[in-house]
Amino acid sequence: MQKHLAESQLAQLKAQLQPHFLFNALNTISALMQTDVERADRLLARLADLLRASLAVGARQATALREEWKLLALYASIMQERFAGHVTLTWSASDEALNASIPAMLLQPLLENAYKHGVERSSQPVSIRIDAQRQGDGLRIEIHNTGTLQDTPGSGIGLRNCRERLALVYGDRASLTVAPTDGGVTASVTLPYEVFRA
Repeated sequence: MQKHLAESQLAQLKAQLQPHFLFNALNTISALMQTDVERADRLLARLADLLRASLAVGARQATALREEWKLLALYASIMQERFAGHVTLTWSASDEALNASIPAMLLQPLLENAYKHGVERSSQPVSIRIDAQRQGDGLRIEIHNTGTLQDTPGSGIGLRNCRERLALVYGDRASLTVAPTDGGVTASVTLPYEVFRA
């Protein structure tokens, strides 16, 4: 019974995440419709790709980090259109990390936060670094953006949702922290390392 309850809670948390990033993406496209119809059309096509991929991944409780990476890249390509010339992205992950199992759709809100709090609120160019590495028996994933922390660390709905999902799946063996570091802000996820098996 507890297992069914946990699965139900996970499904509910994932359902909250998906509309959240969809509305953000649609708002981005809506803003462009008034100024650049061609770019807005290109973004709609990318959003369709993102939704197809997220539906495939979101149907599972867990996925390989490699698949989650592709979703993040699709989302980032939409945001890069919106903030062209204002943000630089750097991706880094070991093969071991990319083969790891993680809760599906876990990282989307963290990258969204980097854009929302790091890019949208800055008049200066922003760098975002996404890094994943195996560390012994654990997996560490970091999303770092330059700039300052505007709100109380970890206070948003998306971050709370991610923490609840990690707690349901891993108990106290996983964590999510958001803190000022290295001239910016870093969201850091640690969880047990397990190879994803479909």
